[in-house]
Amino acid sequence: MNIQDFEIMVVGSPNAVVLLEGRRGISEADTMAARDFGEFLARRFPALRFRSGNAEGADQAFSDGVARVDAGRLQIVAPYASHRKKSRNPAVAFSSPDDLSPEQVAEVIKKTAAASPKVERLLSRWKDGGALAAKATYLLRDSMKVLGHSEEFPKPVCGIFFIDPSDPMAGGTGHTIRVCQQESVPVVFQNDWLRWMQSRGG
Repeated sequence: MNIQDFEIMVVGSPNAVVLLEGRRGISEADTMAARDFGEFLARRFPALRFRSGNAEGADQAFSDGVARVDAGRLQIVAPYASHRKKSRNPAVAFSSPDDLSPEQVAEVIKKTAAASPKVERLLSRWKDGGALAAKATYLLRDSMKVLGHSEEFPKPVCGIFFIDPSDPMAGGTGHTIRVCQQESVPVVFQNDWLRWMQSRGG
């Protein structure tokens, strides 16, 4: 996808939300690039909203860039209500799996298992406490970011990711990408979006 395709998609989708996220372990140069790109998108598309997962690394860098322009256009879907609470910006909209109805939880579990079948048994433990429950909760959070759950938190129109080129489908980022693909949400990786800033003088 190029910047022109992205612009057509965003302009044609009122109240559009875009995912901005990726791997935790990124270099200082990559952190700066992700931060600059978040700012670039927020300035270029003043009606666009952005969603991330509240993790360190790419998530934080993208979000910091958007916040340079307007933190009120940021949405964070956290794994639980108190996740990284001390670092929260009060202007940002927060949600977590705790906000879902039982019916919505069942749907998120179903679609999480469809995207990552190996974790199906794990998902039933998400309310049990302990390490397994924590892992399940993070996976549900990753799916929830893509699926949406309310008028304020709709399904995103696109997912923009900072991946590990040697293993792009690894971990939570890979799971989120699979959910995007499952839900027909287009995905864009840094080999493309880094060119967007260059093509528009960003």
